[in-house]
Order: sequence, then structure tokens, then C-alpha cells
Amino acid sequence: MLRGAVLCLVATLVTAGVLFEKHLPIATVAAAQGPVSTGLRGVWKVTEQWSRVIGGDWTRVTTPYRSLFIFTEKHYSYMYTLGAEPRRLFAADPNKPTDAEKAAAYSSLVAGTGTYVLSGPALTLTAIVLKNPNEMAGPPFTHRVDIDDTTLSMTIVDPPFLPGREWRSVLTRVE
Repeated sequence: MLRGAVLCLVATLVTAGVLFEKHLPIATVAAAQGPVSTGLRGVWKVTEQWSRVIGGDWTRVTTPYRSLFIFTEKHYSYMYTLGAEPRRLFAADPNKPTDAEKAAAYSSLVAGTGTYVLSGPALTLTAIVLKNPNEMAGPPFTHRVDIDDTTLSMTIVDPPFLPGREWRSVLTRVE
């Protein structure tokens, strides 16, 4: 009787994925659990950015000085600076920047947040808020992605912020 109860418990735990789950690759566990983007969820930083004319040779763009991409189960958020140097500080009162300082601050930062769907190699970002209000009114952004445990590569073709070109960001997992 006890042996039967133990076998039943072990069978239930194996079926539920409680036992042996640590020994399965992440993709196997995710596939067993259904279409959940566990490989994408987490915090990432941009380590490389590339651009090219569609179908041309890739050219490396300056890596952002600071960046953070966050993916939860359904939502994303990102911010990064443009350029490899710290952003310029306001010269006088930081609560009363000049119009030129405001324009420079706006131009040195990229930000967005919203929801996403990952379907195979297609990552579709639907904005709730973007720094550029014109991009908020447009269609969702769809990237081709390649994900492993520590690296996420996102490529978008003909984005509104770079017409006629492709843009690739390579990110490294922070947590």
C-alpha cells in the first residue's frame, strides 16, 4: 500500500514537472509549460547597436552609455542614452533648463513601455508610452529576435525612426 502511494506521488510530481525540472533545458521546460516567453523575461542592457541599409553591410553604432530593458510576463520597458558618454548636465538651475538644454536632453534619451507578444522569432512591441509621441500613433514594432541564456539580439527592418534601414540591438542579461 505504501509503495503504491509513493509511486503515485512520484508519478504526479514527474508529470507536474516538479522533479527533474532543473535538469531540463529552459526551452524544454518552457515548451512543456506552454507559450510563455521565459527566455525573454528579465532585465537586459544594450551592449551593441548596429545599423545598415536593408540587405547591406552592418555598421556598428556607438553603444549607449547606460541602458536598461525590462521584460515581464506581458510588459516591456526600456530606456537608453544615445552616445558612449554621460548625458550633459544642465548648466544652471536643474529645475529650469534652457530650451536648448531641454532639446539636448530630449535628443540624448530613448524610452518606451508597453505590452509585447513573442511568437517564435517575432517579438511585437505594442507601445503604451514612447518618448516620441508620433511613434505612439503608429503600428506596433516587430523585431526578429534570437535569445539564449545571456544574449538577446533584436533586429527591426525599416523602423519609423530609421526609414530604409535595419537596426539591431544586442543585449546582455543583467538578471
